[in-house]
Amino acid sequence: MKAITLTLAILALLGSAASGFFYFQIGNTKVALQNQLSAEQTRAAGLKSNLDKTSEERDGLQTRLTATDGELGDTKSKLTASEARAVQAARESTQLKAIVAKAEVDTQKLNADLASLRRELVQARLDAEVANPAELEKYKQAVATLEAQLASVHGGTAPAGTSVGGAPAGTALSSRTSSARVAAVGPKSAFVVLELGTADGVSVGQKFLIARDGQILADATVSEVKDTYAIAQVNPTTTKGALAAGDVASIQK
Repeated sequence: MKAITLTLAILALLGSAASGFFYFQIGNTKVALQNQLSAEQTRAAGLKSNLDKTSEERDGLQTRLTATDGELGDTKSKLTASEARAVQAARESTQLKAIVAKAEVDTQKLNADLASLRRELVQARLDAEVANPAELEKYKQAVATLEAQLASVHGGTAPAGTSVGGAPAGTALSSRTSSARVAAVGPKSAFVVLELGTADGVSVGQKFLIARDGQILADATVSEVKDTYAIAQVNPTTTKGALAAGDVASIQK
């Protein structure tokens, strides 16, 4: 009987000790779990904060992306407009080049026509100087026709005040009067046609020296003036040789 009681007492003590041990062990485990839970809660709060921040950044990026898409659309529109303007400018440039090329061809043709008309006019003047009275009126009409054609080539009528009588009053002499070219020479060097006119300030009565290679061959007095040429009668007493086209005429001061 005593042995059973002792055994029970020992078992009770062992159970009490075991209960104390497990209670202490459970308390430590609970504290550890609570600490771990607190740490996880703290970590979860940090993750949530990061998630909120990431969401805000995502919203900001989305806003910027939307704005960038709008700007890209505007840029595409501007680029399209610029390309259209560039194509139009290239087309206009091609048209302008064609117009300029045509104008240059037309100018060359007009210059050639003008030179031809001047030669015909000079020849008509020369023929008129030696024509008989019956043909003189015909040559005058031919000269008038050629002068009208010259005015047409120049794009207008002859300048006001230009006539056989001389240059408009007050017209200054140009530098060309010091070394003008003789365009043609009349029969027996009776007169010369000078490449000078009222546009250079030449008038009836002015005297020119005719020279070649620096040697004076004769002097001549202007008897008729037009806009681009003049006819001068050669003084036979001063003639020192046959005159020719290409000689140089300089005004005698």
